[in-house]
Amino acid sequence: MKAGKGPAASLKEATGAVVLVAVVAACAATAPRDIATARKQLDAHLAQCTARYGYPEATSDLGPYVLGAGEREWRECVYQGVEKYMIPNTASPEAYRKAIEEDREMSASVVDGKMTRAQRQARVQELLEGIERTEEANRSKREQQMEAMDRLVKEELRREQDMMLRTLRPLTR
Repeated sequence: MKAGKGPAASLKEATGAVVLVAVVAACAATAPRDIATARKQLDAHLAQCTARYGYPEATSDLGPYVLGAGEREWRECVYQGVEKYMIPNTASPEAYRKAIEEDREMSASVVDGKMTRAQRQARVQELLEGIERTEEANRSKREQQMEAMDRLVKEELRREQDMMLRTLRPLTR
């Protein structure tokens, strides 16, 4: 205990320290916003893209090296949704940027006859699965960080309470 301060002042300081640690922990937990909310927003955006441009994959009679009517615009609309909703809310924005860049390149390859629509779709599926694995790893890491922070807060609180009890014991004699 510092000179000139009583047990109440020490308790107030200890409580302040614990509150500060809890606030830091809460900020760490919310740094990347809830990815599930971002996905819901993206789903709504995709529905708007489809309403505006149609869904190019719906046309089954397209050749393997042809983009559907409105497909380029639809894909650009999708990219905008990913950039607006997913990238700001993920701990791994590069995975999304890479997927957008690669999809643009693959769409150009379809038009150039270097890649079929089916090949592009298979690669897009691989990219989406990779993003899903990355998001799951991010979620798991955040949970572990929160658990570690929770342990630290509890340890600090216990230490401060023990110190207060030792300070108050002489007063009970």
